[in-house]
Amino acid sequence: MEKNKPKVLFVTEKWCDANPNKGLTNNYHNLFRTFKNTFPETKFNIVHMDEYSLIKKKHIDTFLPTLVDRTEPDLIVFSLLGKSHLNPSETSYEHIREKGCKTVFIWADVFDGWGIPEIEELNEKGFANLHVCWASERNFDKDCNNLIWTWTPEDETLYFPLEKEKEQDIDVSFIGSPRYMERQKYLTYLLGTDIKINIAGGQREESLTPPKYAELIRRSKINLNFPGGPDGYDQVKGRVFETLASRSLLMERKNSATTQYLTPEEHYVVFENESDLEEKIKYYLQHEEERKQIANNGYELFKERYTAEIFWNNVMKELGE
Repeated sequence: MEKNKPKVLFVTEKWCDANPNKGLTNNYHNLFRTFKNTFPETKFNIVHMDEYSLIKKKHIDTFLPTLVDRTEPDLIVFSLLGKSHLNPSETSYEHIREKGCKTVFIWADVFDGWGIPEIEELNEKGFANLHVCWASERNFDKDCNNLIWTWTPEDETLYFPLEKEKEQDIDVSFIGSPRYMERQKYLTYLLGTDIKINIAGGQREESLTPPKYAELIRRSKINLNFPGGPDGYDQVKGRVFETLASRSLLMERKNSATTQYLTPEEHYVVFENESDLEEKIKYYLQHEEERKQIANNGYELFKERYTAEIFWNNVMKELGE
């Protein structure tokens, strides 16, 4: 991609849930920073539909076509804000198509109520060159040759292992929102045991900054993850790759989504129920060398197959760049 240095435009939200009080969207490290780290010589611009609405009191459709004319991007990457009215409409998409810009739509979740209907509509109207689904639900069963299932690109200036001379000082953590039923079931059970578990809410609950969130992941010997998605499908959460990149042991409920990327008991540890989780946490806290070996296996696999650089190069390859 660097040879031709195409111009890129990102169209996303600026704030989590379009709410300035919740801090910047994770797109700042998952998308913008990883893209810049992968293609440091490639020029790109960013426009935020929520910020434009808040400051200008106008819809992004009143500005996006003009911005496209002025900056002449070769590629536009969209990350839409759920079903929000702030998202671009057909007016913008039609202008972009007429200008000959390639388009990529990033989907963090894909299910019947969100994602699948939008992908179908965008394809029917010829507005999308590529859909990138990074939770890997693989629940889209229609013929769609412009959709790829992939992983969340992680910023390795944010997620990285502790220095070798330092020891992880937190036994086991769950860092994220505890509001989902599956998470509540397991975490409530663990709180009734003698396991010292660190539970810290995510960006929405405790306003954890990305550096603080990443630090807690890195300091934890074991990080828990629960794959249940919003529509009943298991997902490969970004937490999976955040943990691998931090060389911590990932422990997750058994599911078929994550096994598309990792091998249980080699790269991470699976559990099947509450008592199984308790038993395995205690086992791997007591057997340090085994824990560190699996954590290191996961880290090495991440570096070999699942870095942000590999992610972005795969996206560009799909686009023919």
